[in-house]
Amino acid sequence: MLNSFIKNNTPYLGKIFLRFEKFPEYSGSMSGKLNKIHLDLGFTKLVSRIIPTNNEDGWMVDPEKIKLIETSTGGFIRDHEWWIVKDDEGKTKEVKRKPKDENAIINSFKLPNSFVSKKGKYIGDIDEAWWYYNNNLYVCEDYPRGVAEKIEKDDSLGNVIVGYYGHTHRGGGLFKIGDRLFDSKYIPKESDYMRDEWNEYVEKYKEICNNKDEFMRKDAIESGIQYIIPFKRRGLKDIETLKEAKQAAINLSKYLS
Repeated sequence: MLNSFIKNNTPYLGKIFLRFEKFPEYSGSMSGKLNKIHLDLGFTKLVSRIIPTNNEDGWMVDPEKIKLIETSTGGFIRDHEWWIVKDDEGKTKEVKRKPKDENAIINSFKLPNSFVSKKGKYIGDIDEAWWYYNNNLYVCEDYPRGVAEKIEKDDSLGNVIVGYYGHTHRGGGLFKIGDRLFDSKYIPKESDYMRDEWNEYVEKYKEICNNKDEFMRKDAIESGIQYIIPFKRRGLKDIETLKEAKQAAINLSKYLS
């Protein structure tokens, strides 16, 4: 019944239900996953969850959501397969195509409903694909795992690339012309920033260092002021071209890996 009134914000087919939860950001085979937070009361939240329908591959993906993904992100939903084989010298290696000689196969693996590039390179799972769709991201073919093109619609030009998003499971950041070329080895110093910007960072850093959260405070002190400086401002060179924006995203993806 609720499926008729509550929009399914996930890529899965299944049954939606409501409940109150304080910490709804979890997933499980029996508990499903969060669909939407409808009301945040502070001490608890009214949320909708979805229990996906299962088949032999696991949670069933909505075919209509696959169409949206494949027409908007430059990626495809496919089975991602690879094999562990033994070569003529008896050494094992991983290959992306099934060997003609099946006797050489030691083991094989398959990830259904994977998000892959046009060339078949693995990017992530269906949730990552759906995240690309909802955030107007497009697969970066020359660096598909960890970098995405950020797309915006222009009335005259149509869809245009406005920046590059570097990411891993640990986080990410968007880089546009005018930001700074991310450098993981760069150590921020006052002379590299306008006075107001630097003073704002200093004040935020002081607040965190005085925070009652011991873990946060310790991490901030160990990291230095760069702890609160955004990735797009951690570097010395200003980004002047989209090529440099892409390089900044690559640098960040490698740093977070």
